[in-house]
Amino acid sequence: MRIKSTNMKQKLLLFCLLSFFTINENYSQNGKLNKAKQSLKTSSKTTTSSKKSTRNTRYRRNINQNRSFAHFFLVDLLGGVFMYTAYAAAIESPWERNANMSDAEIAHYPYEKPSHGNFIYTNSTNYNITRFDIYNRFLWESSNLYGNNFGVDFRFFKRFSANLDFVAFNENINNTNDSFLLYSALLKYHRVRTQKIDAWFGLGATYVASDVNRTGFTFGLGTEWFIKKPISLLAEYRTTRINSEPVNNGKLLLKYHIKNYRISAGYENYKLGISRINAFSIGAEVSF
Repeated sequence: MRIKSTNMKQKLLLFCLLSFFTINENYSQNGKLNKAKQSLKTSSKTTTSSKKSTRNTRYRRNINQNRSFAHFFLVDLLGGVFMYTAYAAAIESPWERNANMSDAEIAHYPYEKPSHGNFIYTNSTNYNITRFDIYNRFLWESSNLYGNNFGVDFRFFKRFSANLDFVAFNENINNTNDSFLLYSALLKYHRVRTQKIDAWFGLGATYVASDVNRTGFTFGLGTEWFIKKPISLLAEYRTTRINSEPVNNGKLLLKYHIKNYRISAGYENYKLGISRINAFSIGAEVSF
């Protein structure tokens, strides 16, 4: 009886050990970064019926044949109104052309004077037309999942800037490291250029490395509110689609300005495929 009891205990112990290692193995293979990569690798396929396509083609052909001159005139008129409205909303409206914002200059650095942030109203002819902003931020969700964000903003022609951004996440599960790398480039147009508000939108591309190796179109928008020297508040959002899955980033950062340097701290959210990362962000920036 004792021998049978000992054998049963040994089998039970062996079963528990195998279960423990199996659970750990599955967990290590299903970290957030690994799940993100697997979901972004999968391409969603859509199929269409050839009959349906044929019917749609015939329908469009009949519509085209029935168009009249009046119809074309109406479409052109509405299209022109829409384009003019879109230009005024996105670029500049007629009543803004003679306003201070239309000729706002790029400040050498935010809060160069207490009255202005990134832009300054001045008629100076020797003001700089370019500026570099370099930033580096540490991202922390937990002791097992953290990252780093490095980027450069190049401002030029008063209203434009080009942004190069690199994000690297690292996840450590059971002494196994996994990584996730993002590279993005964005051309930004600064739509609102007051001495207190800097608001922009931008178009570009994001490349996901780390075995995904895919590039997607990126749209971004953001604003920075210069509340009162030396404090400002930055809100920013970017979105990309990779194989129909989202690669998004939103951030809300509070900045403290010291001459041409600043310290930032706040919250950043990343949606990487099916994985979501909520990170505390702290970093430093410099303008020159």
